[in-house]
Amino acid sequence: MELKITEKKSNPLLGRTEVLGSLKFEGATPSNAQLAESLAKEFKTDISKVVMKHINTKFSMKQAEFTGFVYDDDSSKAKVERVTKHMKKKMEAARKKAEEERKAKEEEAAKAAEEKKAAEEAKKSEESKEETPAEAAPSEEAKEVPEEKKEEPAQETTENKESNEEPKEE
Repeated sequence: MELKITEKKSNPLLGRTEVLGSLKFEGATPSNAQLAESLAKEFKTDISKVVMKHINTKFSMKQAEFTGFVYDDDSSKAKVERVTKHMKKKMEAARKKAEEERKAKEEEAAKAAEEKKAAEEAKKSEESKEETPAEAAPSEEAKEVPEEKKEEPAQETTENKESNEEPKEE
């Protein structure tokens, strides 16, 4: 595709350069996106700042004339250009996709945090299990001794109750 710019007109009020030109091509007529990419390379700018208005082919020839606008920045483009139905659909789809990606990242971060907490709790429980068996053996022996002592006084108290009850009966 051979691109030739015939007229450049600067429009500072709208923040754009209006471009008229002709092009020679082989095969099918280039799409708006292909021509916009070529203009972006020519003007050394981003493709999102280029808007193609017309591509008019000459009958039975591999030549066309085009009209396009190259904006200085995205804000001036947003102020001037209309948003068509298909552009709205594309923007909505892009917004939804970005939102889904953001949600997926948040979910992954939450899962990672939960896994990290679970790993820390597992380490703490392992450390406490390692420390507990060494201390648990003496404490079990200590617990057995008081139980025996508790049983003996309990028996005495029942004997005392029986002895106390006998005099009441008489």
